[in-house]
Amino acid sequence: MKRIYYAKSDTKETIKEHTDRLLRNLKILKEEYSNEILNVKDIDKERFFYLLEIVCKYHDIGKVFTPFQNVILKTLGEKEIKTNFKYNIKHEQLSPIFVPIDKLGLSEEEMVLVYQSIFYHHERCYIDLDNRVISRIIEEDIIPQIQDIKDSIGVEINEELSPIYIRYVKKRYKEGDKYYNEYCMLKGLLHRLDHSSSAQLDVEDKTNENISDYTKQSLRNKGNDLNDIQKFTNINKNNNIVMIGSTGIGKTEAALIWCDNSKVFFTLPLRVSINAIYDRIRDNIKYEHIGLLHSTALEHIESRNSEELQEIKNEERIIEESENLFQKLTTCTIDQIFPFVFKYKGYEKIYSTLAYSKIIIDEIQAYSPEIVAIILKGIQMINNIGGKFMIMTATLPTIYKDKLEEMGIKVEYDKFLKNVKRHKIKIENEDILNDIGKIIDHAKNNKVLVIVNEVEQAKKIFTKIREKNENINVNLLHSQFIYSDRKIKEDEILSFSKDKMKTGIWITTQIVEASLDIDFDLLFTEMSTLDSLFQRLGRCYRSREYNKSEPNVYIYTESVSGIGEKSVYNQQIHDNSIKLLKEYDEKILEEEEKVNLVEKLYSKEMLEGTNFKKDFEEGLKVLNDLIDYDINKSKAQKLLRNIENINLIPKMIYEQEYDLFEEYNNCKDIKEKIKIKRKIQGLSISISKGKERKYQEYITSVPKMKSNEFKLIDLNYDFEYGLHFNQSKEDDLDSREF
Repeated sequence: MKRIYYAKSDTKETIKEHTDRLLRNLKILKEEYSNEILNVKDIDKERFFYLLEIVCKYHDIGKVFTPFQNVILKTLGEKEIKTNFKYNIKHEQLSPIFVPIDKLGLSEEEMVLVYQSIFYHHERCYIDLDNRVISRIIEEDIIPQIQDIKDSIGVEINEELSPIYIRYVKKRYKEGDKYYNEYCMLKGLLHRLDHSSSAQLDVEDKTNENISDYTKQSLRNKGNDLNDIQKFTNINKNNNIVMIGSTGIGKTEAALIWCDNSKVFFTLPLRVSINAIYDRIRDNIKYEHIGLLHSTALEHIESRNSEELQEIKNEERIIEESENLFQKLTTCTIDQIFPFVFKYKGYEKIYSTLAYSKIIIDEIQAYSPEIVAIILKGIQMINNIGGKFMIMTATLPTIYKDKLEEMGIKVEYDKFLKNVKRHKIKIENEDILNDIGKIIDHAKNNKVLVIVNEVEQAKKIFTKIREKNENINVNLLHSQFIYSDRKIKEDEILSFSKDKMKTGIWITTQIVEASLDIDFDLLFTEMSTLDSLFQRLGRCYRSREYNKSEPNVYIYTESVSGIGEKSVYNQQIHDNSIKLLKEYDEKILEEEEKVNLVEKLYSKEMLEGTNFKKDFEEGLKVLNDLIDYDINKSKAQKLLRNIENINLIPKMIYEQEYDLFEEYNNCKDIKEKIKIKRKIQGLSISISKGKERKYQEYITSVPKMKSNEFKLIDLNYDFEYGLHFNQSKEDDLDSREF
């Protein structure tokens, strides 16, 4: 009887079945993206796919090792096979012995590429390989069953099994090596094919539906032709693009037109921004081949229309596909894909995918200088391996544009600015808390937006307005609401903005700067840096022309929150922003002037000696000096976020939902437990580790919960304010979310 060799215990899939699934996925990959893969010179595409087929065929054959098979047999409740060996050699450490190098016609360089791609495809911590150990395994375990292996696996096997491959895997390929790009592509695509096949997924969405066509049709349905910015991206579909465009000019549509029929990753700074783009593309443009990838993506998808989800597919499947990079278009936060720049173990999976994709970086100025250093390093690596990128933004710091030029990256650059006069500003040299009466008066007949730099300041303004006028329509939105409440508030501010009959006040932090598509009549804001400030202005008179004599934007420069060392905004950049803005007091601020001011603010001359410039340059230096494979993925993501987050659940919410936590603690079914955990996620607030230490006296573990992923915070909470802190605690939790 032919012996069965299992690859997995959960699905009882055999090694041959799993390998065949990889080969089917390889065929899909070639059919969908063979023209885009390997736009890197000096790599023979036909030969590359031949090598990729080889690593797919041989990557898992080491699983025939009897101790590995016994682990699966034991799990399945089947009879184990007698053996003198213990399970101390991983299957990928044995798989290379089976590759018939000579029969496959591989050169020495190709042999090394194949060996290393197979040997490192799980990136485990390996013990030092001993030729004698491998030789003994070959003699005593593999050769006695060699005929069964040949009959079961279905691929040609090396006739002279030996541990000779060991000498070729000890020195790994690294950036700068001659065959580095080819190695990244081989190993990375093996990861993609292996992971998607294990998840019983196709590696790519086999759709011919072009996002560019859908976008153009959506514009036509509204009676619109392509405007200048959209014509620019339509012409430059095959080029890297850096474009500056005014708020409301149609940058998103321009970006989607640039995407054409390519695989795409669309990034934005905040989860709420990504959720909004995901909804906009699915609901307005009607394009369904789209994924959502961030830490709370499933909660957002589940909050959408349940009937729609049932028509499309199970929401968990959407997330699983997103995590496996399946969709034609993936909307995501940068921490989901840019950790590859740290070259952690396994980074090639993302990197090789970006090599045949387009990536959109929206609102790059919203990131800290350290994170922009990461983005620009990533763009450089993507450019080197054949991928394409677009940077689109309302304002672009000069230092970033100069760095791209210094890197030698060819881009098509242009500005597209509205002639519409939208903002007349008034600089108020006082504390915004002293002008509550003016805010209330304007809100009686207008939609008034108040934006401040820190959450605690937002709460103070909300309290003062309530004390002064209990009947005024006033709402609060910031980062210290539990996820489920915050989603409700985001929907409410969108609805309020669109309802022409409603008046009142919304108080928020910078989370609305590059996210929600809202349009208010007046803006009252604390001073921030100019790039941030001009994003705030984009939430007021978004597309309308302003022709009144009084200002519609009031900017407060005294007792400003969130300025200084380790605060929201850099002190030097903030002070320089005020100096540059002063000459525009009580004047219309044109769109071109906004762009020019930001370019001047972030020029080398004005940045000289600032911490901003220092942080940016040090970030790039660290990245350029990184040692390959010296960091793991989770640490890379933490560095990218520039902050390590934990999830806090208000204790009073925990007590109200006690049964849910008990259900989680008692649940034995893994899939059901995951579903319950996602509900718990919706009751949490994300904060930094630094703030956790600062508020340690309020924080405790969740009873009976083994994971430290969630903790309780013993502070008041309600839907209007979010978390309530004691009066003695003036400093608040971090209001930034990126």
